[in-house]
Amino acid sequence: MSDFLLDTNCFIQIVRSRPNAPQVEALLQALPVSHLFMTDFTLHSIGVIMARFGQVQGYMSFLTGLGVDRGFGVIGIDFARLGHIANTCAGFKLDFDDAYQYVAAEQNNLTLVSLDADFDRTPRGRLTPAAALQRFTDEQQRQQQQP
Repeated sequence: MSDFLLDTNCFIQIVRSRPNAPQVEALLQALPVSHLFMTDFTLHSIGVIMARFGQVQGYMSFLTGLGVDRGFGVIGIDFARLGHIANTCAGFKLDFDDAYQYVAAEQNNLTLVSLDADFDRTPRGRLTPAAALQRFTDEQQRQQQQP
């Protein structure tokens, strides 16, 4: 079964009530939290963005609602691999935050879920939240069909 790293922009869709929020919410509702991950970078970025828009009081409620306290994985990058971020920025023309997500997904063998098409020019690529949900659903159906 696939495990997914959700990019910061997925959560921003929900926090800012953007057009792709329902797609992200459907993914979050359908998948067990044990298959969902975010980076520590994302965890703190959500707080920064919520504070910027006067929503910081809801930060902990938002995280609890996601299941961060119930197994939604929060991962970082090993110190020894931090240099890979700069190489990834340069090699794939990614911003620092995108390179961080990419290296974290690579380090933990996770499928990157993002609405950012910049990841499409990388070897690992990305799935949209809807595509990730479809992959998970397909994998579940295959498992149920096996004896």
